[in-house]
Amino acid sequence: MSRRWPCFVGLCALILAACSDAAADPDMAVSIPETTPAMDRYAEFAVVVARHQAMSERVARISRRLRVANSPLCDVTRHDVGLLTHQLDDYPPSLRALALHFMALDEDGRFIRSVVPGSPADRARLRAGEEIVSGWPFQADQPLMVDNGDGAVPIRLQSDLACVAPAFVINSDRLNASTDGREIELSSALVEQVGDDAALALIIAHEMAHVLRGHHQYGLHWNAELQADADALTLMRNADYDIDGTVAAWEMGVDAHRDSQAMSATHPPLEIRLRNLEGALATLNNGPAGFRPLSDASRERDASGD
Repeated sequence: MSRRWPCFVGLCALILAACSDAAADPDMAVSIPETTPAMDRYAEFAVVVARHQAMSERVARISRRLRVANSPLCDVTRHDVGLLTHQLDDYPPSLRALALHFMALDEDGRFIRSVVPGSPADRARLRAGEEIVSGWPFQADQPLMVDNGDGAVPIRLQSDLACVAPAFVINSDRLNASTDGREIELSSALVEQVGDDAALALIIAHEMAHVLRGHHQYGLHWNAELQADADALTLMRNADYDIDGTVAAWEMGVDAHRDSQAMSATHPPLEIRLRNLEGALATLNNGPAGFRPLSDASRERDASGD
């Protein structure tokens, strides 16, 4: 099964919500009366799909920037060209007719779902809807055979090395982000509410730090969360995000995800997290310029949970 399954489940859940008269989340669901003409129903479906696609592309763009910039810090990396792909079998049987209609798929074959701006695939002018005939999963020493409608041609891409910690959008009305140590999941409600890319990068980088530190092996505790906050600023700085502005936004309380964790049982109180972020920011700003590694001082403490 595709490792991109959480993303597909999110899309399918959105489509199912659009079909339901009793969708759990009225903000995410699209109410479609039984008397709506078929073409209007297709238009409503198209809105749902486009919204989820935009969220997925935004998360993929921010995640890739962090993963490529910080690849020297990762034990596990891969050659990344900035492509998201899919095939009909990635979707549940009950939704394949919709996928055929809305996702530019055919019965057979693997197709480009989206291209991350500025990536090797984008520079090679690959576009969503083109078929990857062969060469996928990508191998650095092999070309992709891509059919843009005029026949298959070999495309050689100069890939970027990236951390293996991809981020996906899942359909949920909870403001939440999490990781299982391999992939990062962000709820659709969170992605929609966090409008600033740097603020969303902080959330993704926080979960990425959990992956790099192996926190999932020991369980979450306050020290792990504080370490992930501090590490997130390092990961963002390495990717040229504005960490000063991001911490300032936290200070002003304009980050939606920040407020959602005010009563969290697994996260420290906001005032403690803010002081921790301010300390990490000062350390980074007073340190040397250029690429920064993660601090090694806390690795043993991370494992022990002290």
